[in-house]
Amino acid sequence: MRGNDYFRELLGIKVLDAKDGYSKMSLKISKEHTNFVGFTHGGVVFALADCAFAEAVNFGDKQAVAVQVNINFLRPSSEGDVLTAEAITISEGKTFVLCSITVRKKNKTIALFSGLAYKMQSDKTF
Repeated sequence: MRGNDYFRELLGIKVLDAKDGYSKMSLKISKEHTNFVGFTHGGVVFALADCAFAEAVNFGDKQAVAVQVNINFLRPSSEGDVLTAEAITISEGKTFVLCSITVRKKNKTIALFSGLAYKMQSDKTF
């Protein structure tokens, strides 16, 4: 992906692997990532999945923007856990890209995220 993702850096998300249509990222959960009951804030889990999605669909010179996303939270995580998000392209056409992103702690799935992105054409802008 071109440029810096300052929000990703702020959260502490690390890129483990990235290639066209695929990415894997990790985040060690700190106290600052937790909510009032001590679990990882849903927005943090969403952001991790969304960052992996963005990296997978914007690899190299590609440019895409999310048009629809969905997340299902399956299990909680908490301070000290290391979460990984793995994004895999499921379908890619001329205009849209569909990705499936799985967020895990150790070998347990904690969230499933799907994202649909619109592929920007080099001669078009918003």
